[in-house]
Amino acid sequence: MPFPRIVKAAPVRRDEILDAAQRLFAGNGYDATSVSQIIEAVGVSKGAFYHHFESKEDLIEALACRYARESAALADEVLADPTLDAFSKLVAFLGTMRRHKAETAAELRATFEPMFRPENLQLFERTQRAVADVVRPILTRIIVEGVAERTFDTPDPENAAETIMHLLTAHRELSAQLLMARDRLAFERISRVLLDKMTYLGTVIDRILGLPEGSIELADRSVLDALACGLDVPSSAA
Repeated sequence: MPFPRIVKAAPVRRDEILDAAQRLFAGNGYDATSVSQIIEAVGVSKGAFYHHFESKEDLIEALACRYARESAALADEVLADPTLDAFSKLVAFLGTMRRHKAETAAELRATFEPMFRPENLQLFERTQRAVADVVRPILTRIIVEGVAERTFDTPDPENAAETIMHLLTAHRELSAQLLMARDRLAFERISRVLLDKMTYLGTVIDRILGLPEGSIELADRSVLDALACGLDVPSSAA
């Protein structure tokens, strides 16, 4: 007697496909993972897969969007705290995003490294738009609140948030060099340059929001140290 076919809700099935893709990308690498392998891992038909995603590039975009939502959700309690001013919420929000990145660095590197390659510029831009669609409204809300309470001084909170989002992705080339580094010496050299640029970027954001210089700190050595995972392991190691 044949088993009844299990029909799952579309969001559930979509998440299953994303979960499988993320595991395979992290374990085997993006290039070594095929759509067929993802389909086999989930146990769905090709038609079911292509109902949700047209390509591996769509998967990367969706994974980046989901990751941004998960990171942002970690700050929900702080953002809803009526005792905190907007500056405290902004610092907490940015800090939560950085900590989540550090805690998941190995997985992030394996999953999203391909989008930093020169030939994948379009994929990078698609992914950044997806992430921005998650983060920008939260950032705008914080800035609007800060202007209302006079914590921030900017005439256009929405454009301020959009500009900050653009600035946060301004160092794509350096980030790509960092991810492509294959030895600790090269990684450290690039890290120092990137940390200096992120320190200056914090100052630019201070000016956008009318804050005293040094208020926003973006340079985080712990995130870069986490991204260096595996660089100290000899290439001949098993």
